[in-house]
Amino acid sequence: MDPVPADVRAVMRRLEGLDARDREDGTARERRLRAVRPEVGEFLMTLVLATGARMVVELGTSGGYSTLWLAVGLSRTGGRVTTFEIDPAKVELASRSFADAGVDGTVDLRHQDAAEGLRALEPGSADLVFLDAEKEDYERFLTLSVTALRQGGLLVADNLTSHREDLQGFRDAALSHPELAGLVVPIGRGELVAVRA
Repeated sequence: MDPVPADVRAVMRRLEGLDARDREDGTARERRLRAVRPEVGEFLMTLVLATGARMVVELGTSGGYSTLWLAVGLSRTGGRVTTFEIDPAKVELASRSFADAGVDGTVDLRHQDAAEGLRALEPGSADLVFLDAEKEDYERFLTLSVTALRQGGLLVADNLTSHREDLQGFRDAALSHPELAGLVVPIGRGELVAVRA
């Protein structure tokens, strides 16, 4: 049985199609959706369910594809995802995606810089932080993400193998961080998974 409701799955498929077209037709990098791969979405949903996460923070909404996977898990744990996106066109697309999928009650979409949003969160309140923003911002978000996490909470960051050189500084900082214990999981484009010890 598909754990994803039919209305959510339909929106996921639409976003998968948009993402594939963006990658093939030469759409400028900053305008592409750059969604996670479906197996990474399933991985995120599984982490939410396995940990019983109720407060999830996502840095970089784009069209809302990964947010939908998080929302499916959170619909079962009774939680919510707060997701930050600064591109107005992507905020508009994600807002439509969430409405069409019927997950408005599980998703808090904020048109805001993620660093500003993280600073406003109560320290130690997040069960999971998912980082999939511009690669040059990863290091800027690291300490803020760790501060937002509760003890035992998870930091997950995308693109650690596909953007190995761009993210080497972040990878080194995260894996040597005194409050994190983690590794890079070879799924999708490489997911750093670290627990706040």
